Amino acid sequence: MLVLGVILRRGITHGYGVHQELTAWRADTWTSVKPGSIYHALEKLESHGMIRAVESGDAAKRGPARTEYTLTDEGRLELESILKAALKSNDFQQLAAGIAFMELLPRRQVLTLLEERLASLRQTVAFLQTLPTEPIPSNPSKHPELVGMWVGYIRYAIETTETLISSLQAGKYLFIDEKSN
Repeated sequence: MLVLGVILRRGITHGYGVHQELTAWRADTWTSVKPGSIYHALEKLESHGMIRAVESGDAAKRGPARTEYTLTDEGRLELESILKAALKSNDFQQLAAGIAFMELLPRRQVLTLLEERLASLRQTVAFLQTLPTEPIPSNPSKHPELVGMWVGYIRYAIETTETLISSLQAGKYLFIDEKSN
């Protein structure tokens, strides 16, 4: 998602441009993306028809010739699909990437996805609270401290998701459906 999102934001870019953008965002602190994986992702995305090589005419300004890419219609659809899934995800790295690109979707859609995430998180806490625990656990799933940590982690995820929803409801950030052409 990160590579597709950066290419969409930039319109046309090369692998080093994607790397520069992600470095500027300090994406290494909230994702496991590495510089070498960017070029691998570009090759894979191109072979799957998500991006295509283009001639921008700006190569002279940026030094040596580099392959530049833009998103295809299929790539845009894939990014949208991945982005929607990320905004509902319980995986921190996926969610972080989803938040980084959430403005590429309409505000109402992002709110709906985050509300779905919130409902799922609440169900998870309710389930975790039903798990039996033992003072001397016979296995890790019955360890009271471990179950307590799981509940605490999910409650924190609920709190931060509620905060994000409140911010969006208050009009914070600018979404694709709010930008003038």
